[in-house]
Amino acid sequence: MKNLLFSLVILFSTHIVCSQMHSITGRVHSAVDSSSLSGATIQINAASTKTDRNGNFTINTDKSKGVLNVTFLGFQSKEVSFDISSTAYYTISLSPQENTLDEAVVIGYGETSRRFNTGSVSSITAKEIGSQPVTNVLSALSGRMPGVFVQTTNGLPGGNINIQIRGKGSIAAGTAPLYIIDGVPYDGGTINEGSRLGIENIAGSISPLNNLNPNDIESITILKDADATAIYGSRGTNGVILITTKRGEAGNTKFDVNFVQGYNKIANQPRLLNVQDYLQIRREAFQNDSLIPSSDPTSPNYAPDLTIWDTTRTTDWTDYIIGNVGNFSSIQTSLSGGTDKINFLISANYRKESTILIGNSSFRRGGFNSSLHYRSTDQKFSINLSNNYSQNLTKLPNPVTNLSSNILLPPHYPIYNDDNSYNWYAGTNILAEQNAQSKNSTNNFINNINLNYSLIEGLDLKLSGGYTRTNYDQVQKFPSISLYPGTVNYTNFGINSSESIIVEPQITYQAKLNKTLFTILGGGTYQNRSSKAQFINAGNFSVESLMENLASAGEINARTNNYTQYKYLSFFSRVTFNIEDRYILNGTLRRDGSSRFGPGNKFGNFGSIGAAWLISNEKFLKWALPIVSFAKIRASYGTTGNDQISDYQYLSTYGSSGSTLYQGLPRLVPSRIANANFRWENTRKIELAMELGFFQDRVLINTNYFLNQSRDQLVSYSIPQITGFSSYLANLPAVIQNKGWEIELNAKIIQNRNFNWSGIFNITLPKNQLKSFENFETSSYAMQYELGYDINRFYGYKFLGVDPESGNPLYAGEDGKESATPYFYYTLGKSTPDFYGGFGNTLSFKEFQFDIFFQFTKQVSKGGLQYYPGVFVYNNYRLTTDRWNEIGEKTDVPKATTLWDSYYSASSANIFNASFIRLKNVSFSYSLPSEISNKIKVKGIKILFQGQNLITFWDKNAAILDPESGALTASSKNIPPVKSYALGLQLTF
Repeated sequence: MKNLLFSLVILFSTHIVCSQMHSITGRVHSAVDSSSLSGATIQINAASTKTDRNGNFTINTDKSKGVLNVTFLGFQSKEVSFDISSTAYYTISLSPQENTLDEAVVIGYGETSRRFNTGSVSSITAKEIGSQPVTNVLSALSGRMPGVFVQTTNGLPGGNINIQIRGKGSIAAGTAPLYIIDGVPYDGGTINEGSRLGIENIAGSISPLNNLNPNDIESITILKDADATAIYGSRGTNGVILITTKRGEAGNTKFDVNFVQGYNKIANQPRLLNVQDYLQIRREAFQNDSLIPSSDPTSPNYAPDLTIWDTTRTTDWTDYIIGNVGNFSSIQTSLSGGTDKINFLISANYRKESTILIGNSSFRRGGFNSSLHYRSTDQKFSINLSNNYSQNLTKLPNPVTNLSSNILLPPHYPIYNDDNSYNWYAGTNILAEQNAQSKNSTNNFINNINLNYSLIEGLDLKLSGGYTRTNYDQVQKFPSISLYPGTVNYTNFGINSSESIIVEPQITYQAKLNKTLFTILGGGTYQNRSSKAQFINAGNFSVESLMENLASAGEINARTNNYTQYKYLSFFSRVTFNIEDRYILNGTLRRDGSSRFGPGNKFGNFGSIGAAWLISNEKFLKWALPIVSFAKIRASYGTTGNDQISDYQYLSTYGSSGSTLYQGLPRLVPSRIANANFRWENTRKIELAMELGFFQDRVLINTNYFLNQSRDQLVSYSIPQITGFSSYLANLPAVIQNKGWEIELNAKIIQNRNFNWSGIFNITLPKNQLKSFENFETSSYAMQYELGYDINRFYGYKFLGVDPESGNPLYAGEDGKESATPYFYYTLGKSTPDFYGGFGNTLSFKEFQFDIFFQFTKQVSKGGLQYYPGVFVYNNYRLTTDRWNEIGEKTDVPKATTLWDSYYSASSANIFNASFIRLKNVSFSYSLPSEISNKIKVKGIKILFQGQNLITFWDKNAAILDPESGALTASSKNIPPVKSYALGLQLTF
């Protein structure tokens, strides 16, 4: 018995000794700058802990020897052997993760990684932006992101870039995405679109994104599905574009200088008739109509192009007007550095550019960008400040009045008459009209402050505030010399300004319960935005050198002035559950209030739920498919809203022109009828996606299917004129559906020490549809739209071809058969592309790097055909050489004639295939070896070459100027994109 008791005591004592717990302490930091990594996970078998705000950790274990597994988002995992007998304190450094899946991804009010993201997010970095010599940063997105369609509608500096994320979901309300710059909402909608200032400007409406210097951008992230956008509620329907500017980094202070010098030319030119073909067609037109050209100005058959003008002289008017060479140069300097406690960046930039237009032109942009980051010693408090200021000045010749007619002047059209006066016979004269001038001046300021304070571990308070101010000053002068003889000179004056303040308090709590990591975010938004706009058209200046002086005008022809205020209040929350890094659930809620809606409808509720299953973390997949290194299925559903309408639409308003008097006083007349019952547009978004990685994530494939349905369309609803108004704003019982597939491929083809080769590819197959519409047949929209078809519909006359016997065009009546009274509302096509995308490769060998990227789109476009071959004194497109010539001939081009047909240009004969593949970007760089740069006391030297829009493969016989911008018509300012070449030098001191 005593022996048994003694044995039990020994065993119990041994168990106590063997089960003795050991404490291991240490610190985890970045191998790059030694900054502390707060929240890193340290694990020993089943036991785990996280580092505190200083990167310190303590973990208990009953093992005297073993391995510490250390992981942190965005960094490579590390295994560290420990031995209690030798040391109990460990300093662990982690290197940044090179795996694309673990790169940090900016999302609404936070960040995650591609691996654990539940939403649809695409992004590009400063490297991809900086390799492109673009003026507007949106141009750098072309073809690079699935679901993001970017179109250059005007290639002049300051011109507009149209961007659509997953299709157009609204009939009349705005469809522009929400822009967030460093956490501050930014009004990215075009300025003066559709107004006289936009129509009479050669560069069209102004894109506010021209205010940003592309070299100041660190990254651009696009949020697309409900899971990603619902956190922005009513402003996330059309997608969200998050722009992050560059920040300072801890490390030695460095000074960077970048020089770029280059030139621009028009990317594509239309194929027009040469002088011989033009003259042949005109003579043939007179012959077909049994007419004889006359040199008598009083004759109805007067044809100076055939009887008077010098037929040995010829001018390519496209080349003459927009075929010039524009130069550009830019310089950027920056100073940055600091420690993990405080770091900074200060940069300045300047860009000067001339254009492809006839005459003298210039675009100048200068600006400053700064950021400051401070973190307290105990790392509980941090502050981030950022400021961005820019100023633009654009001066352009403004031959906008007859631009489309100028392009189509006869090749031998004389600029001067015999008496050296301007020749206005065709109603236009480009040399005279280029004396008109457009001048735009812009001042833009964006300021942001972020305050963070950690109450306890895992609980953070944040306050974000922002202020933006933008001023646009436009002057468009049209002196008498630039106008048709007898027209009175005039000047357009326009001033637009906006000012916005936003405050967003937030609270975040993160904790781990068993094997579940959950994060809770809550916050609110208050924004107050005021806008001012003023337009004055003044004319009859007696001294034309004073046409920018309003007091010198002889008359005021039109004047408008308005002030609006927009207030926005919301509350939002997000909860994320991460279970064992395998199952992720994300839910968001937001309640928004907008001053644009009436009482009872000011607030709207929006939200989403997203889920992801990381199948690759399941043991069965690793065993069954070892080549699959990553696999994730994700899905989301949610609602977003849209309040992109004018302010005060729910109120009865009054206005006064000020020019019409009653008993000596200006009249005050009703300008809008009240309707306080309209409510938010609402979009329901569904997404299903599969993300796969093969061969240790060297090949990544993402496939997305999206389905968005937009309801309660906000439109101008027609009402009887007896009310005194033609329409009022109301919700239309219509549903617009956007659905489609997005496929994205990233491949690291070769990776070794000296040579790397990677490739990218993406394609989007969208489909837009007017899904349903109550009482559609009796509505005022029955002609403009077609139920079940794309809302970006082209409609017009149906061209049935050419009569082989007579050479005359044939058109369809409403019954689809040939008719002398054609029906106008046939569906001819759509502006939504059938598919679009891009592909490219990056190759690097030692200090050399080469990038090449192609953009492609399958689409149709309205053409620029204005007349039959031979009608009037106007040139035509090359395709008219295939016109009907003899009885029995089969062709799609009518015979030459002097008779005008109003149907032809508005028919399907003027719809063309505008599909294209474009060599969008080529970039080559060489970094001098450090041995060479050190000799001249420079830390780094890089020489680079960049090219943009270099080659386009398309149907050049189409009657359009460029497949991307489309045709140049009387109502459009579709100046084609430019082809750019640039050489650059980057120095780091």
